[in-house]
Amino acid sequence: MISLDTTQHQCSLVKSYLLLTFIQKVFERDSLILEESGVLKTPDLYVEMVNAGIDRTGILLSEIKHEFKKHHIRVLDIQQNHSGVHATYIYKGAKEQFSIPMPAFRKEMYERMRAYLGLSTSMPHTAALPLPEKYRPESPNNSTPKPLRVVGRSWAASSSAYNHKTPRPTAFATSRRA
Repeated sequence: MISLDTTQHQCSLVKSYLLLTFIQKVFERDSLILEESGVLKTPDLYVEMVNAGIDRTGILLSEIKHEFKKHHIRVLDIQQNHSGVHATYIYKGAKEQFSIPMPAFRKEMYERMRAYLGLSTSMPHTAALPLPEKYRPESPNNSTPKPLRVVGRSWAASSSAYNHKTPRPTAFATSRRA
């Protein structure tokens, strides 16, 4: 009979593996979009930050894979649908299932992504915070403030200065092999 601690440990490992795998794919996709968008004035800065997140997830993923070998765990299949993320894995020769509901998966994924990017995880979402009084637009008679308008400049115009390819750091290449 498998102890409860062992079951919780194997589920924790599988859950971390799923989260790290998905996070790494999101970071890689976002890094490519940032590099190729041509919209940002300093894309290299943001790409570097996201690539640091890729490196962190790569290191953690390699540690999880080491734990998998140590505990004889092998993930066979990963499925994602509207209800959640589901994995089929083998633990010491027995086929097991792990599932996590999509809202919980997304929430934990977001929290981990913030941590891997070096952002605060104590605030659930900074955009939800109200602006300090001194930065709020003036609104006469408590009417709804009008949206800000940019005059004489297109923020979405692409520039040939941003179309160069930025070489990936060598740490990125090693994280993909793990």
